Amino acid sequence: MSAARDLGLAIEAATEHGEIAVFDGDRVLAHRIETIGHSHTQRLTSFIRETLAEAGIEPAELRWIASDLGPGSFTGTRVGLATAKGFALVCGAQLLGASSLAALAHAAPARKSLMVPLVGAGRRDLYAGFYRKDTRGSTKLLASPRVDTPAKLLEAVREAHALIPDHVVRFVGPGAGREQAMLEAAYPMSTALAFRHDGLSALDVAAAARATGGPGAGLQLPGHESDPAYVRPAQAEDRVRHKAQATIPTLLRPLAESDLEWVVETERRVFSDPWSVPFFRQLLADPATYARVAERGGRVAGYCMGRIQGTDCDLENIAVTPEARRAGVAKTLVLDLLETCEVREVRRIALEVRASNDAAQALYRALGFKLAGLRRGYYRQPAEDGLLMVRER
Repeated sequence: MSAARDLGLAIEAATEHGEIAVFDGDRVLAHRIETIGHSHTQRLTSFIRETLAEAGIEPAELRWIASDLGPGSFTGTRVGLATAKGFALVCGAQLLGASSLAALAHAAPARKSLMVPLVGAGRRDLYAGFYRKDTRGSTKLLASPRVDTPAKLLEAVREAHALIPDHVVRFVGPGAGREQAMLEAAYPMSTALAFRHDGLSALDVAAAARATGGPGAGLQLPGHESDPAYVRPAQAEDRVRHKAQATIPTLLRPLAESDLEWVVETERRVFSDPWSVPFFRQLLADPATYARVAERGGRVAGYCMGRIQGTDCDLENIAVTPEARRAGVAKTLVLDLLETCEVREVRRIALEVRASNDAAQALYRALGFKLAGLRRGYYRQPAEDGLLMVRER
């Protein structure tokens, strides 16, 4: 009796360059490339069916479907992911995904490198990822992705490179092809791989979507295989959210012993490696501890704890309940800590953050924190690196 075939489909639709690939295990049965332009909605489904027909595979035979999660074109990413979900639902196939930046970083053939995949973001902006390749070519996430002008991203590259100065800088992806002259002027030979300058690849998406390593490698966790990686939200979403936030103020008060039961429950909801009640009590008993609770609409929404000693402060812990996220709670808490530090003439504020915590890193950057150190294997459950971020006066 022959073994069951491991048939899969990979969809690359995050940019105007589209690709569909059909697999039997690691073997490519069919691979089609097409310039879709802005016709993802009209073209993608028939593009998939044509590629399946070329491979001699019926949709119902598919065991897995992988899609590019972005960043890239909002429309292309959404249409690609929606199409993958529709096929997976009808076929009963497993839905998988990988970000365009992670797919590029993992597929690029390099060792001991700061790998910076670049994808166009409209106008002259680029999406950029930050990964580190070790001497064996294994890929780890270094820092969260960014979107900005090429010149601003070069500043971010210099900041990230300072964490691993013995690694060479490598730019890959279609954005690297577009901005090759500028990148070479800043880092000679940094685009020499010429990897995927012509466009993203469904082959890379499939490999990254099926790889192991989790968030420490910039890959998806089980249960999050179809979470889009937009890097920046759509403008319409921002406007609606900001309008809603303005109607409910965030109020702060000191964190008290009576809050600990709720705080520990929130820790367990938010973190995979939560703090214990004794640890919180120990911090509260320390006169150097800063501790605040945030409330919105009469309900506790988050908390922040730090330790201020002389001219130094360590932001020890900050958490926001899932239902209160993206409402400015964390920003309000951090701003209050910064104001307290200014009054006490603190010169340096430091914190650690997971390499995969995109939202937190974006907030800290917006408030003046810079990358200052790499803590390899700092976090557990799941295992990943930690970043030291510092704000100095």
